[in-house]
Amino acid sequence: MQVLVVGATGGTGKQAVEQALQRGHYVTAFVRDPSKLGIQHPNLTVFTGDVLNLETLLPAVRRQDVVLCALGSRPGQKDETVAQGTVNLMDVMKRCGVHRLLVVSSLGVGTSYEEAPLPSKLIIKTLLKGSIDEKEKQEKAIRESDLDWIIARPTRLTDGPLTGHYRLGEHLPFSTFALPSISRADVAAFLLDQLESEMYLHKAVTITGD
Repeated sequence: MQVLVVGATGGTGKQAVEQALQRGHYVTAFVRDPSKLGIQHPNLTVFTGDVLNLETLLPAVRRQDVVLCALGSRPGQKDETVAQGTVNLMDVMKRCGVHRLLVVSSLGVGTSYEEAPLPSKLIIKTLLKGSIDEKEKQEKAIRESDLDWIIARPTRLTDGPLTGHYRLGEHLPFSTFALPSISRADVAAFLLDQLESEMYLHKAVTITGD
């Protein structure tokens, strides 16, 4: 398939690029700074652009089958490009006739906040407040779209290996005092498993390795 990864230089985005290539897909990486990608492959195309500029998104989105959005902000920072960039991306997808959108969100967004363990709630309300607020806006825009979307809400992200072992669901039970985590590699693998699957269509699922 033709897979576009937006936010390809981030931890999860880079994993998505690498794994999609390993699976035999044709991958387009959309980045602001191509020097940060560090991946070369005959099936990889790199587009340099800005999600706040629709004209730079257009050539990257054209002829894609699926878009994987891994836009994010640093902990403690509110990066408005996450929500507005996603809105722009969806606008271009509609113009180009691309319907499947896979998105990396976060535990703490929407109903998942109430189900999060206490340590996670404290972090969400303090260190991550700005980025979670931006993810709330992002998810709202996605839900209001008519795209075929799937949202993954990972717990604390790590740089651990791909294990293929994780729990996921729209509602997950957690130990009260746990600080659950999952590798970026496993999150990327889950999303790539959804390239054609209808199982989680129009659902936001929490995913954790613990």
